[in-house]
Amino acid sequence: MVTNPYPSDGTDIARILDDEQTRLRLDRSGMFRLVEAFGAQCREAVELSRTYDPGVRRGEIRSVVITGLGGSAIGGDMLRAVASPYCDVPIVVNRDYGLPAFVGPQTLVLAVSYSGNTEETLAAYTVARQRRARMVCISSGGELSRRAQADHVPAIGVPGGQPPRASTGYLFFPMIRVLEEAGVLERSLQSDVAETLDLVDELSQELKPQVGFQENAAKTLAAEIFGRVPVIYGTADYAGVAALRWKTQINENAKCHAFAGTFPEVNHNEILAWEECRRQARRWVVVFLRDAEEEQATPRMARRVAVTRRLIGRKATQTEVRSRGSSLMARLFSLIYLGDFASCYLALLNGVDPTVIRGIDRLKAELAKLK
Repeated sequence: MVTNPYPSDGTDIARILDDEQTRLRLDRSGMFRLVEAFGAQCREAVELSRTYDPGVRRGEIRSVVITGLGGSAIGGDMLRAVASPYCDVPIVVNRDYGLPAFVGPQTLVLAVSYSGNTEETLAAYTVARQRRARMVCISSGGELSRRAQADHVPAIGVPGGQPPRASTGYLFFPMIRVLEEAGVLERSLQSDVAETLDLVDELSQELKPQVGFQENAAKTLAAEIFGRVPVIYGTADYAGVAALRWKTQINENAKCHAFAGTFPEVNHNEILAWEECRRQARRWVVVFLRDAEEEQATPRMARRVAVTRRLIGRKATQTEVRSRGSSLMARLFSLIYLGDFASCYLALLNGVDPTVIRGIDRLKAELAKLK
């Protein structure tokens, strides 16, 4: 069992997280630099997407499918969360080699692979072509770009050379452009985009490494999580997407386990697991990702959280985070960006480089032997 070796007052944790030399020694590949520059990435992605004509118009589109994996797929979850309330066709995120049976000529398929070489996405691309779906590809190059060019499929190229999980802005904002150009949204999301960009810039200044432990919400969150297994609950659809993002970022950056769930679903099953989990949960921490207006906008959801927190009681440490912003997009990004920073600070406490992903690299090498 991993235990927290630092004093309860957090003195040593604060010293580690505020020490520039510790960060530079562990963050050899520059993940902190990429996370801190996320606002600039998002602005670049918005401008870049305006220079492309995705070649898709409304026509007879009856469904939208985003197909991708890992860091390339989370942008699809984000798109579904922020666009579905204004989209008059269903949006589905696909994480597989194949595609749902309904995909056909009236489906818009967005094939998203940051590297362009994700084998599952390439397989799904082939299926989409066979079914004559309308397509747009988003990647930084690789085989997906080569196939799109050869097949005359509209493609949006984004800058490459960094981990997919640190490239969410490049993958998300072009998809907004595609949906707007396809005419499936009831209103433009450009005002939401503008608010989101400003909020991300603001958060970057608040959460960057140069801001000390006591004033830095991402550092204090990392300290609460360190040595524990985080269980992250989102209390709305978009907050559930943020919870999944926190889980995967903690997995990849901090190299440790995390679990995610979304209300109200967790109240129909997982809530019962807290009844007999005293031994399991000794080193757990429950993080509630909540909407800033939850009590007023969704009082029944707020009540669910209150009851769940009482049921958990002292069985596990509990903490919560509130979203910021007015639009759905800004609130989602506020939660995701905080989690990105926190996962990197957690990596420092675990003594690991947040960029290195040896387990994934090994798996890809083994799979390559099957070709």
